Amino acid sequence: MARRRKSTDIEKDLEVARALVVEVADNEDASDEDITRSDEALDSIPDLEAELADAVEYEDRVEVARAASERTGATEPGDQRPTEVQRRRREAPNVNISADPFEVLRSNTSHMGEQEIVRTLADANLKAMDSYEMPDNYTDSFQKLIRRHKKDVSWSRNMLARNTPDYLSAFEKAVTGKELFLSDVERAAIAVGTNTAGGYLVPTHLDPTLILTNSGAKDVVRSLSRTVTLTGGANRWNGVSTAGSTASWDAELTEVSDDTPPIAPIQIPVFSAKSLIQASIESFEDISSLTQDVQMLLQDSRIRLEAAAHMTGNGTTAPCGIFTALDANTNVEISLTTGSTFTRADLAGVANALGDRWTDGAQWLMHPAMLERIAALGTALGANYSTDMTQKPTDQLLGFPVNRSFTAPNVFQTTTIDNLLVFGLFSNFVIVDKPGSTSVEFIPHLFNTSNNLPDGRRAWYMHFRNGSDSVNDLAFRLLQDKTTA
Repeated sequence: MARRRKSTDIEKDLEVARALVVEVADNEDASDEDITRSDEALDSIPDLEAELADAVEYEDRVEVARAASERTGATEPGDQRPTEVQRRRREAPNVNISADPFEVLRSNTSHMGEQEIVRTLADANLKAMDSYEMPDNYTDSFQKLIRRHKKDVSWSRNMLARNTPDYLSAFEKAVTGKELFLSDVERAAIAVGTNTAGGYLVPTHLDPTLILTNSGAKDVVRSLSRTVTLTGGANRWNGVSTAGSTASWDAELTEVSDDTPPIAPIQIPVFSAKSLIQASIESFEDISSLTQDVQMLLQDSRIRLEAAAHMTGNGTTAPCGIFTALDANTNVEISLTTGSTFTRADLAGVANALGDRWTDGAQWLMHPAMLERIAALGTALGANYSTDMTQKPTDQLLGFPVNRSFTAPNVFQTTTIDNLLVFGLFSNFVIVDKPGSTSVEFIPHLFNTSNNLPDGRRAWYMHFRNGSDSVNDLAFRLLQDKTTA
Protein backbone atom coordinates (compact mmCIF):
# COMPACT_ATOMS: atom_id res chain seq x y z
CA MET A 1 0.00 0.00 0.00
CA ALA A 2 1.32 3.44 -0.93
CA ARG A 3 2.38 5.62 1.99
CA ARG A 4 0.00 8.47 2.84
CA ARG A 5 1.12 11.94 1.81
CA LYS A 6 1.65 14.48 4.56
CA SER A 7 -1.11 17.04 4.97
CA THR A 8 1.42 19.88 4.60
CA ASP A 9 2.40 18.59 1.14
CA ILE A 10 -1.25 18.31 0.12
CA GLU A 11 -1.94 21.85 1.38
CA LYS A 12 0.86 23.18 -0.82
CA ASP A 13 -0.59 21.43 -3.90
CA LEU A 14 -4.04 22.74 -3.03
CA GLU A 15 -2.77 26.31 -2.67
CA VAL A 16 -1.00 26.09 -6.04
CA ALA A 17 -4.12 24.75 -7.77
CA ARG A 18 -6.39 27.43 -6.27
CA ALA A 19 -3.92 30.20 -7.11
CA LEU A 20 -3.71 29.02 -10.72
CA VAL A 21 -7.50 28.91 -11.10
CA VAL A 22 -7.92 32.41 -9.63
CA GLU A 23 -5.07 33.84 -11.73
CA VAL A 24 -6.50 32.52 -15.01
CA ALA A 25 -10.07 33.48 -14.07
CA ASP A 26 -9.00 37.09 -13.49
CA ASN A 27 -6.95 37.22 -16.72
CA GLU A 28 -9.18 38.25 -19.63
CA ASP A 29 -6.35 37.55 -22.09
CA ALA A 30 -5.59 34.02 -20.87
CA SER A 31 -4.37 31.67 -23.60
CA ASP A 32 -6.03 28.36 -24.48
CA GLU A 33 -3.11 26.59 -22.80
CA ASP A 34 -3.63 28.61 -19.60
CA ILE A 35 -7.36 27.84 -19.61
CA THR A 36 -6.65 24.12 -20.10
CA ARG A 37 -4.21 24.13 -17.16
CA SER A 38 -6.76 26.03 -15.07
CA ASP A 39 -9.51 23.52 -15.90
CA GLU A 40 -7.22 20.63 -14.92
CA ALA A 41 -6.35 22.39 -11.65
CA LEU A 42 -10.04 23.09 -10.97
CA ASP A 43 -10.87 19.42 -11.53
CA SER A 44 -8.11 18.38 -9.11
CA ILE A 45 -9.28 20.59 -6.21
CA PRO A 46 -12.11 18.32 -4.93
CA ASP A 47 -9.75 15.31 -4.89
CA LEU A 48 -7.04 17.31 -3.10
CA GLU A 49 -9.55 18.60 -0.54
CA ALA A 50 -10.78 15.06 0.13
CA GLU A 51 -7.20 13.79 0.39
CA LEU A 52 -6.32 16.65 2.77
CA ALA A 53 -9.31 15.96 5.03
CA ASP A 54 -8.38 12.27 5.15
CA ALA A 55 -4.71 13.05 5.87
CA VAL A 56 -5.54 15.52 8.66
CA GLU A 57 -7.91 13.03 10.28
CA TYR A 58 -5.29 10.28 10.06
CA GLU A 59 -2.56 12.51 11.52
CA ASP A 60 -4.93 13.53 14.30
CA ARG A 61 -5.48 9.93 15.29
CA VAL A 62 -1.76 9.18 15.13
CA GLU A 63 -1.03 12.21 17.32
CA VAL A 64 -3.61 11.10 19.88
CA ALA A 65 -2.07 7.65 19.93
CA ARG A 66 1.43 9.10 20.33
CA ALA A 67 0.31 11.39 23.14
CA ALA A 68 -1.36 8.49 24.93
CA SER A 69 1.77 6.34 24.67
CA GLU A 70 3.98 9.11 26.05
CA ARG A 71 1.58 10.27 28.76
CA THR A 72 3.19 10.56 32.20
CA GLY A 73 1.82 11.21 35.65
CA ALA A 74 2.38 14.94 35.16
CA THR A 75 -0.49 14.99 32.66
CA GLU A 76 -3.83 15.63 34.30
CA PRO A 77 -6.78 13.52 33.18
CA GLY A 78 -8.97 15.33 30.73
CA ASP A 79 -6.19 17.62 29.46
CA GLN A 80 -7.85 19.36 26.50
CA ARG A 81 -4.81 21.16 25.11
CA PRO A 82 -4.85 20.68 21.32
CA THR A 83 -2.06 18.81 19.61
CA GLU A 84 -0.03 20.52 16.89
CA VAL A 85 -2.00 18.76 14.15
CA GLN A 86 -5.31 19.68 15.80
CA ARG A 87 -4.23 23.32 16.14
CA ARG A 88 -3.20 23.48 12.45
CA ARG A 89 -6.42 21.81 11.43
CA ARG A 90 -8.49 24.42 13.28
CA GLU A 91 -6.50 27.28 11.78
CA ALA A 92 -6.55 25.91 8.22
CA PRO A 93 -9.26 27.05 5.74
CA ASN A 94 -12.47 25.05 5.81
CA VAL A 95 -12.33 22.07 3.49
CA ASN A 96 -15.57 21.35 1.70
CA ILE A 97 -15.67 17.75 0.56
CA SER A 98 -19.40 17.59 -0.06
CA ALA A 99 -20.31 15.75 -3.23
CA ASP A 100 -23.58 17.69 -3.44
CA PRO A 101 -23.03 20.90 -5.46
CA PHE A 102 -26.33 22.32 -4.16
CA GLU A 103 -25.31 22.20 -0.49
CA VAL A 104 -24.29 25.86 -0.60
CA LEU A 105 -27.92 26.81 -1.40
CA ARG A 106 -29.14 25.11 1.79
CA SER A 107 -26.30 26.25 4.06
CA ASN A 108 -25.88 29.45 6.02
CA THR A 109 -23.11 31.34 4.23
CA SER A 110 -23.05 34.40 6.51
CA HIS A 111 -19.71 33.26 7.97
CA MET A 112 -18.10 33.19 4.52
CA GLY A 113 -16.03 36.03 3.16
CA GLU A 114 -16.89 37.58 -0.20
CA GLN A 115 -14.17 35.76 -2.13
CA GLU A 116 -14.96 32.42 -0.48
CA ILE A 117 -18.63 32.48 -1.46
CA VAL A 118 -17.71 33.61 -4.99
CA ARG A 119 -15.40 30.60 -5.37
CA THR A 120 -17.86 28.22 -3.72
CA LEU A 121 -20.73 29.17 -6.04
CA ALA A 122 -18.52 29.02 -9.13
CA ASP A 123 -17.22 25.56 -8.19
CA ALA A 124 -20.76 24.37 -7.41
CA ASN A 125 -22.08 25.57 -10.78
CA LEU A 126 -19.32 23.77 -12.66
CA LYS A 127 -19.80 20.60 -10.63
CA ALA A 128 -23.58 20.68 -11.16
CA MET A 129 -23.17 21.03 -14.92
CA ASP A 130 -20.91 17.95 -15.02
CA SER A 131 -23.93 15.75 -14.25
CA TYR A 132 -25.66 16.66 -17.54
CA GLU A 133 -24.92 15.35 -20.99
CA MET A 134 -24.14 18.34 -23.18
CA PRO A 135 -25.27 18.48 -26.82
CA ASP A 136 -22.91 17.69 -29.68
CA ASN A 137 -20.48 20.49 -30.57
CA TYR A 138 -20.91 22.11 -27.16
CA THR A 139 -18.22 24.80 -26.86
CA ASP A 140 -17.72 25.15 -23.06
CA SER A 141 -19.59 28.46 -23.16
CA PHE A 142 -21.16 27.86 -19.72
CA GLN A 143 -17.77 27.49 -18.01
CA LYS A 144 -16.56 30.70 -19.64
CA LEU A 145 -19.64 32.65 -18.55
CA ILE A 146 -19.45 31.36 -14.97
CA ARG A 147 -15.82 32.51 -14.73
CA ARG A 148 -16.62 35.86 -16.35
CA HIS A 149 -19.55 36.74 -14.08
CA LYS A 150 -18.74 34.81 -10.91
CA LYS A 151 -18.44 38.04 -8.89
CA ASP A 152 -22.15 38.64 -9.49
CA VAL A 153 -23.17 36.44 -6.56
CA SER A 154 -26.95 36.74 -7.04
CA TRP A 155 -26.64 35.76 -10.71
CA SER A 156 -24.33 32.84 -9.93
CA ARG A 157 -26.66 31.62 -7.17
CA ASN A 158 -29.64 31.81 -9.55
CA MET A 159 -27.75 29.75 -12.16
CA LEU A 160 -27.13 27.06 -9.56
CA ALA A 161 -30.69 27.08 -8.21
CA ARG A 162 -32.07 26.54 -11.72
CA ASN A 163 -30.07 23.33 -12.08
CA THR A 164 -31.43 21.53 -9.01
CA PRO A 165 -33.49 18.38 -9.61
CA ASP A 166 -36.48 20.03 -7.91
CA TYR A 167 -36.34 22.99 -10.30
CA LEU A 168 -36.08 20.72 -13.34
CA SER A 169 -39.12 18.67 -12.37
CA ALA A 170 -41.08 21.82 -11.45
CA PHE A 171 -40.21 23.53 -14.74
CA GLU A 172 -41.38 20.56 -16.79
CA LYS A 173 -44.70 20.50 -14.92
CA ALA A 174 -45.11 24.28 -15.20
CA VAL A 175 -44.63 24.34 -18.97
CA THR A 176 -46.98 21.41 -19.60
CA GLY A 177 -49.95 22.74 -17.64
CA LYS A 178 -49.44 20.57 -14.54
CA GLU A 179 -48.78 23.33 -12.00
CA LEU A 180 -51.53 21.94 -9.75
CA PHE A 181 -49.35 18.86 -9.21
CA LEU A 182 -46.33 20.78 -7.95
CA SER A 183 -45.11 19.64 -4.55
CA ASP A 184 -44.28 22.23 -1.88
CA VAL A 185 -40.57 21.68 -2.55
CA GLU A 186 -41.08 22.16 -6.30
CA ARG A 187 -43.11 25.35 -5.73
CA ALA A 188 -40.27 26.79 -3.67
CA ALA A 189 -37.73 25.73 -6.30
CA ILE A 190 -39.58 27.19 -9.30
CA ALA A 191 -39.99 30.54 -7.52
CA VAL A 192 -36.29 31.35 -8.02
CA GLY A 193 -36.77 31.18 -11.79
CA THR A 194 -39.79 33.40 -12.24
CA ASN A 195 -38.94 36.57 -14.16
CA THR A 196 -40.66 39.95 -13.89
CA ALA A 197 -43.12 39.07 -16.67
CA GLY A 198 -44.30 35.90 -14.94
CA GLY A 199 -42.53 33.46 -17.28
CA TYR A 200 -40.29 30.68 -16.00
CA LEU A 201 -36.58 31.02 -16.67
CA VAL A 202 -35.23 28.03 -18.60
CA PRO A 203 -33.17 25.54 -16.54
CA THR A 204 -29.50 26.46 -16.69
CA HIS A 205 -28.31 23.45 -18.69
CA LEU A 206 -31.01 24.07 -21.34
CA ASP A 207 -30.76 27.87 -21.68
CA PRO A 208 -29.66 28.57 -25.29
CA THR A 209 -27.82 31.76 -24.23
CA LEU A 210 -25.64 29.75 -21.87
CA ILE A 211 -25.27 26.53 -23.84
CA LEU A 212 -24.18 27.65 -27.31
CA THR A 213 -23.42 24.94 -29.86
CA ASN A 214 -22.23 24.90 -33.45
CA SER A 215 -24.95 22.56 -34.69
CA GLY A 216 -28.21 23.37 -36.43
CA ALA A 217 -28.75 26.79 -37.97
CA LYS A 218 -25.62 28.91 -38.25
CA ASP A 219 -25.09 32.43 -36.96
CA VAL A 220 -21.94 33.15 -38.96
CA VAL A 221 -21.48 36.69 -37.62
CA ARG A 222 -21.57 35.41 -34.02
CA SER A 223 -18.77 32.95 -34.78
CA LEU A 224 -16.57 35.80 -36.04
CA SER A 225 -17.42 38.63 -33.67
CA ARG A 226 -16.65 39.66 -30.11
CA THR A 227 -19.36 38.59 -27.66
CA VAL A 228 -20.01 40.42 -24.39
CA THR A 229 -22.56 39.55 -21.71
CA LEU A 230 -24.77 41.44 -19.25
CA THR A 231 -26.28 40.18 -16.00
CA GLY A 232 -28.83 41.68 -13.65
CA GLY A 233 -31.09 44.50 -14.82
CA ALA A 234 -28.70 46.10 -17.33
CA ASN A 235 -30.31 46.67 -20.72
CA ARG A 236 -27.39 48.15 -22.64
CA TRP A 237 -23.66 47.53 -22.94
CA ASN A 238 -21.36 50.52 -22.42
CA GLY A 239 -17.92 50.77 -23.99
CA VAL A 240 -15.52 53.35 -25.37
CA SER A 241 -13.69 53.86 -28.66
CA THR A 242 -10.66 55.88 -29.65
CA ALA A 243 -8.62 56.47 -32.78
CA GLY A 244 -5.47 56.04 -30.69
CA SER A 245 -2.65 58.35 -29.69
CA THR A 246 -0.26 59.97 -32.18
CA ALA A 247 3.43 60.13 -31.24
CA SER A 248 5.80 62.82 -32.52
CA TRP A 249 9.53 63.50 -32.99
CA ASP A 250 10.58 66.24 -30.56
CA ALA A 251 13.91 68.00 -30.13
CA GLU A 252 15.84 67.83 -26.87
CA LEU A 253 14.41 69.95 -24.02
CA THR A 254 11.34 70.98 -26.01
CA GLU A 255 7.82 70.72 -24.68
CA VAL A 256 6.08 67.58 -25.86
CA SER A 257 2.70 67.89 -27.52
CA ASP A 258 -0.42 66.63 -25.79
CA ASP A 259 -1.22 63.42 -27.67
CA THR A 260 -4.10 62.27 -25.48
CA PRO A 261 -6.63 60.68 -27.87
CA PRO A 262 -10.31 61.61 -27.77
CA ILE A 263 -12.49 58.98 -26.11
CA ALA A 264 -15.98 58.38 -27.47
CA PRO A 265 -18.61 56.42 -25.50
CA ILE A 266 -20.31 53.45 -27.15
CA GLN A 267 -23.68 52.04 -26.14
CA ILE A 268 -25.26 48.90 -27.55
CA PRO A 269 -28.85 48.28 -26.40
CA VAL A 270 -30.44 44.86 -26.14
CA PHE A 271 -33.76 44.28 -27.90
CA SER A 272 -36.61 41.97 -26.89
CA ALA A 273 -37.46 38.98 -29.05
CA LYS A 274 -40.33 36.52 -28.75
CA SER A 275 -41.38 33.18 -30.17
CA LEU A 276 -44.71 31.34 -29.90
CA ILE A 277 -45.34 27.66 -30.65
CA GLN A 278 -48.86 26.19 -30.61
CA ALA A 279 -49.95 22.60 -30.09
CA SER A 280 -53.30 20.87 -29.80
CA ILE A 281 -54.44 19.24 -26.57
CA GLU A 282 -54.30 15.92 -28.45
CA SER A 283 -50.59 16.50 -29.08
CA PHE A 284 -50.00 16.57 -25.33
CA GLU A 285 -51.67 13.18 -25.07
CA ASP A 286 -50.02 11.55 -28.09
CA ILE A 287 -46.44 12.88 -28.29
CA SER A 288 -44.23 11.65 -25.44
CA SER A 289 -41.27 13.96 -26.24
CA LEU A 290 -43.35 17.06 -26.91
CA THR A 291 -41.58 19.25 -24.34
CA GLN A 292 -38.11 18.37 -25.65
CA ASP A 293 -39.22 18.89 -29.26
CA VAL A 294 -40.62 22.34 -28.43
CA GLN A 295 -37.42 23.36 -26.66
CA MET A 296 -35.46 22.38 -29.77
CA LEU A 297 -37.79 24.39 -32.00
CA LEU A 298 -37.58 27.45 -29.75
CA GLN A 299 -33.79 27.33 -29.75
CA ASP A 300 -33.67 26.92 -33.53
CA SER A 301 -35.99 29.91 -34.02
CA ARG A 302 -33.77 32.01 -31.79
CA ILE A 303 -30.59 31.15 -33.70
CA ARG A 304 -32.17 31.95 -37.07
CA LEU A 305 -33.63 35.23 -35.82
CA GLU A 306 -30.32 36.39 -34.37
CA ALA A 307 -28.37 35.23 -37.43
CA ALA A 308 -30.45 37.49 -39.68
CA ALA A 309 -30.33 40.44 -37.26
CA HIS A 310 -26.55 40.28 -36.81
CA MET A 311 -26.25 40.49 -40.58
CA THR A 312 -28.86 43.09 -41.62
CA GLY A 313 -30.82 44.13 -38.47
CA ASN A 314 -32.07 47.74 -38.58
CA GLY A 315 -30.64 48.84 -35.20
CA THR A 316 -33.90 50.51 -34.10
CA THR A 317 -36.34 47.67 -33.44
CA ALA A 318 -33.75 44.88 -33.67
CA PRO A 319 -29.98 44.51 -33.16
CA CYS A 320 -27.89 46.44 -35.70
CA GLY A 321 -26.38 44.14 -38.34
CA ILE A 322 -22.87 44.46 -39.74
CA PHE A 323 -24.10 45.41 -43.23
CA THR A 324 -26.52 47.98 -41.79
CA ALA A 325 -23.87 49.58 -39.57
CA LEU A 326 -21.35 49.97 -42.39
CA ASP A 327 -23.94 51.15 -44.92
CA ALA A 328 -24.49 54.19 -42.68
CA ASN A 329 -20.82 55.23 -42.89
CA THR A 330 -19.68 56.55 -46.31
CA ASN A 331 -16.04 56.44 -45.15
CA VAL A 332 -15.97 52.64 -45.38
CA GLU A 333 -17.96 52.14 -48.60
CA ILE A 334 -16.27 51.08 -51.84
CA SER A 335 -18.10 50.75 -55.18
CA LEU A 336 -17.55 48.32 -58.05
CA THR A 337 -15.74 49.84 -61.03
CA THR A 338 -18.47 48.59 -63.35
CA GLY A 339 -22.08 48.05 -62.30
CA SER A 340 -23.03 44.41 -61.54
CA THR A 341 -19.58 43.16 -62.55
CA PHE A 342 -16.88 41.87 -60.23
CA THR A 343 -13.23 42.32 -61.15
CA ARG A 344 -10.07 41.26 -59.40
CA ALA A 345 -9.14 44.91 -59.04
CA ASP A 346 -12.35 45.53 -57.08
CA LEU A 347 -11.48 42.80 -54.58
CA ALA A 348 -7.87 43.94 -54.31
CA GLY A 349 -9.06 47.50 -53.70
CA VAL A 350 -11.21 46.33 -50.79
CA ALA A 351 -8.45 44.15 -49.31
CA ASN A 352 -5.88 46.95 -49.54
CA ALA A 353 -8.15 49.65 -48.12
CA LEU A 354 -7.76 48.62 -44.46
CA GLY A 355 -4.03 49.27 -44.29
CA ASP A 356 -1.60 47.78 -41.78
CA ARG A 357 -3.66 48.39 -38.67
CA TRP A 358 -6.69 46.23 -39.42
CA THR A 359 -5.52 43.80 -42.13
CA ASP A 360 -4.01 41.14 -39.87
CA GLY A 361 -6.84 38.79 -38.96
CA ALA A 362 -9.29 40.32 -41.47
CA GLN A 363 -11.89 38.07 -43.15
CA TRP A 364 -14.45 38.18 -45.96
CA LEU A 365 -18.21 37.79 -45.35
CA MET A 366 -20.72 37.33 -48.16
CA HIS A 367 -23.67 35.35 -49.52
CA PRO A 368 -22.68 32.14 -51.41
CA ALA A 369 -24.22 33.59 -54.57
CA MET A 370 -21.75 36.49 -54.42
CA LEU A 371 -18.87 34.06 -54.15
CA GLU A 372 -20.15 32.24 -57.23
CA ARG A 373 -20.06 35.51 -59.18
CA ILE A 374 -16.56 36.22 -57.92
CA ALA A 375 -15.47 32.71 -58.90
CA ALA A 376 -16.09 33.44 -62.56
CA LEU A 377 -14.73 37.02 -62.50
CA GLY A 378 -16.98 37.81 -65.44
CA THR A 379 -18.51 35.83 -68.29
CA ALA A 380 -16.01 36.44 -71.08
CA LEU A 381 -14.41 33.42 -72.76
CA GLY A 382 -11.10 32.69 -71.09
CA ALA A 383 -12.03 34.38 -67.79
CA ASN A 384 -10.20 33.10 -64.71
CA TYR A 385 -12.00 30.96 -62.15
CA SER A 386 -11.01 30.48 -58.50
CA THR A 387 -12.10 26.80 -58.63
CA ASP A 388 -13.50 24.39 -61.19
CA MET A 389 -17.13 23.30 -61.07
CA THR A 390 -16.31 19.99 -59.38
CA GLN A 391 -15.08 21.77 -56.25
CA LYS A 392 -16.83 23.75 -53.55
CA PRO A 393 -16.29 27.54 -53.64
CA THR A 394 -12.90 28.75 -52.48
CA ASP A 395 -12.18 29.16 -48.76
CA GLN A 396 -9.79 32.07 -49.41
CA LEU A 397 -9.64 35.21 -51.51
CA LEU A 398 -6.35 37.06 -51.90
CA GLY A 399 -5.01 35.09 -48.93
CA PHE A 400 -7.82 35.96 -46.50
CA PRO A 401 -10.48 33.53 -45.14
CA VAL A 402 -13.95 33.57 -46.74
CA ASN A 403 -17.14 33.16 -44.67
CA ARG A 404 -20.40 32.36 -46.44
CA SER A 405 -23.89 32.93 -45.06
CA PHE A 406 -27.32 32.67 -46.65
CA THR A 407 -28.51 35.50 -44.38
CA ALA A 408 -26.12 37.98 -46.05
CA PRO A 409 -27.50 40.32 -48.78
CA ASN A 410 -28.05 38.69 -52.18
CA VAL A 411 -29.46 41.52 -54.34
CA PHE A 412 -27.32 42.29 -57.39
CA GLN A 413 -29.04 44.62 -59.84
CA THR A 414 -28.27 47.72 -61.90
CA THR A 415 -30.96 50.10 -60.66
CA THR A 416 -29.99 50.40 -56.99
CA ILE A 417 -26.79 50.53 -54.94
CA ASP A 418 -26.69 47.09 -53.29
CA ASN A 419 -24.45 45.89 -50.45
CA LEU A 420 -22.38 42.95 -51.71
CA LEU A 421 -19.78 41.87 -49.14
CA VAL A 422 -17.85 42.92 -46.03
CA PHE A 423 -14.11 42.65 -45.42
CA GLY A 424 -12.55 43.47 -42.07
CA LEU A 425 -11.52 42.59 -38.54
CA PHE A 426 -14.69 41.24 -36.93
CA SER A 427 -13.51 41.65 -33.34
CA ASN A 428 -14.73 45.23 -33.86
CA PHE A 429 -18.32 44.01 -34.18
CA VAL A 430 -19.84 43.33 -30.76
CA ILE A 431 -22.75 41.02 -29.90
CA VAL A 432 -24.43 41.54 -26.51
CA ASP A 433 -26.10 38.62 -24.71
CA LYS A 434 -27.94 38.38 -21.38
CA PRO A 435 -27.02 34.84 -20.28
CA GLY A 436 -29.59 33.02 -18.21
CA SER A 437 -32.44 35.40 -19.03
CA THR A 438 -34.41 33.25 -21.49
CA SER A 439 -37.91 32.64 -20.14
CA VAL A 440 -40.74 30.38 -21.27
CA GLU A 441 -44.41 30.80 -20.38
CA PHE A 442 -47.07 28.14 -20.86
CA ILE A 443 -50.46 29.28 -22.12
CA PRO A 444 -53.00 26.57 -21.21
CA HIS A 445 -55.73 27.75 -23.60
CA LEU A 446 -55.75 29.90 -26.73
CA PHE A 447 -58.97 31.58 -27.78
CA ASN A 448 -60.35 31.53 -31.29
CA THR A 449 -60.86 34.95 -32.87
CA SER A 450 -64.36 34.05 -34.12
CA ASN A 451 -66.19 34.05 -30.79
CA ASN A 452 -63.31 34.40 -28.32
CA LEU A 453 -63.81 30.84 -27.09
CA PRO A 454 -61.15 28.13 -26.54
CA ASP A 455 -60.52 25.87 -29.55
CA GLY A 456 -58.27 23.17 -28.06
CA ARG A 457 -54.91 24.84 -28.61
CA ARG A 458 -52.14 25.44 -26.08
CA ALA A 459 -48.89 27.34 -26.58
CA TRP A 460 -45.38 28.08 -25.36
CA TYR A 461 -44.20 31.69 -25.36
CA MET A 462 -40.44 32.37 -25.23
CA HIS A 463 -38.79 35.71 -24.47
CA PHE A 464 -35.11 36.67 -24.73
CA ARG A 465 -32.96 39.77 -25.40
CA ASN A 466 -29.95 40.47 -27.63
CA GLY A 467 -28.04 43.39 -29.16
CA SER A 468 -25.24 44.00 -31.66
CA ASP A 469 -23.41 46.81 -33.48
CA SER A 470 -20.09 47.83 -34.96
CA VAL A 471 -17.87 49.63 -32.44
CA ASN A 472 -15.28 50.68 -35.02
CA ASP A 473 -16.46 51.02 -38.64
CA LEU A 474 -12.95 51.87 -39.85
CA ALA A 475 -11.88 48.27 -39.20
CA PHE A 476 -14.16 47.19 -42.09
CA ARG A 477 -14.83 47.90 -45.75
CA LEU A 478 -18.22 47.43 -47.43
CA LEU A 479 -18.20 46.65 -51.17
CA GLN A 480 -21.28 47.96 -52.97
CA ASP A 481 -22.70 47.64 -56.46
CA LYS A 482 -22.52 50.63 -58.80
CA THR A 483 -25.87 51.58 -60.28
CA THR A 484 -26.05 52.00 -64.05
CA ALA A 485 -29.48 53.59 -63.97
